[in-house]
Amino acid sequence: MPVREIRDIISTVNFSVLQVGKYYYPYRGGMETYLLDLCQGIKARADLKVLVANTSRRTVREMVDGVEVVRAGNWGRIFSTPLCPSFPRLLRENAADIITIHHPNPLATLSYLKASPAGRMTVVYHSDIVKQKLTELLYRPLLLKFLDRAEKISVTSPHYIEGSPILLRYREKCVVIPIGIDLSLFEETEEIAARAREFRRIHGERTVLFIGRMTLYKGIEYLVKAMETVDGKLLVVGSGERFDALKMMVISHGLEDRVALMSSVSRTDLLAYLRACSVFCLPSISRNEAFGIVQLEAMASARPVVSSRLDTGITYSNLDGVTGLVVPPRDPGSLARALNRILDDPALGEEMGRRGRKRVEEEFTKEKMAERTYLMYREMVG
Repeated sequence: MPVREIRDIISTVNFSVLQVGKYYYPYRGGMETYLLDLCQGIKARADLKVLVANTSRRTVREMVDGVEVVRAGNWGRIFSTPLCPSFPRLLRENAADIITIHHPNPLATLSYLKASPAGRMTVVYHSDIVKQKLTELLYRPLLLKFLDRAEKISVTSPHYIEGSPILLRYREKCVVIPIGIDLSLFEETEEIAARAREFRRIHGERTVLFIGRMTLYKGIEYLVKAMETVDGKLLVVGSGERFDALKMMVISHGLEDRVALMSSVSRTDLLAYLRACSVFCLPSISRNEAFGIVQLEAMASARPVVSSRLDTGITYSNLDGVTGLVVPPRDPGSLARALNRILDDPALGEEMGRRGRKRVEEEFTKEKMAERTYLMYREMVG
């Protein structure tokens, strides 16, 4: 059947969807960006609402770019979880044909178990609870009870299913729907191209780029250590609790001429750095790095990627030897060898960058993410 006819049939299917997250735009975060892109992709084809926590004690209803958003009054936070007493009631009152809950989100999980709202429930499983071990241990029985009631569990990569003891219990419910990005944001304009040329003039033609939060699981210390034997310069863009420690490490190892730390840059400069670098590096060391969206942004900018071999979405998006190189985590020597290999062979880097861009176009756009999710919904209600 032609694609147009399929879309005509799909467009006649009318059902309601409630997306339940932690926060919603303009709040910024990985889960919030995912939720925003998903809602924008399906809002024209379903009766859509969003239920999230507010950043104040007031409960408000508003329209955000064509999407009805209910923000529950928030009385504080505990273990990074908002406290919203009205959440169970609001979840029950706004129940839909399909309720999609974004995990990890203890507030939504507990509220769903308490409210038992009508509708078929799906879960977008962004990641395991890795950092807070005690919390995860206490929370697990409730999480399992919650996942027992899910009809479908959307996971961002098959690798994450295989590495998660939780998801392995529900393998038959899992549907792989990779994260997608907005490719239009990574087109090379003349302004970005000019800034990229300026950055290459300042930092040289052999540059390694890292973008992300300065936190322990990112493994930046191993990347800084690797630069002792890399013939090039590392540009680090980001902020966080590890910034001062990394600054001291650069000084103590005498790497001031090889490592530049930048706490923040403009959006234009960020895109220019992606275009200017010779290779992008994501040296994460734990499953906290569930997918590594920043890899997709580098690939969308036609840059080769060096990343860690983790049982998460990192090695699903960055294919070893195709779009970049994959090395063992916590291994500065392997990192250095991989980076030098690409820096020493610009033609290889350019070819990997082209393959990376093509892979994003084929598998990791926000349009494909929304379409795959919508088709899953339609199968459930149809």
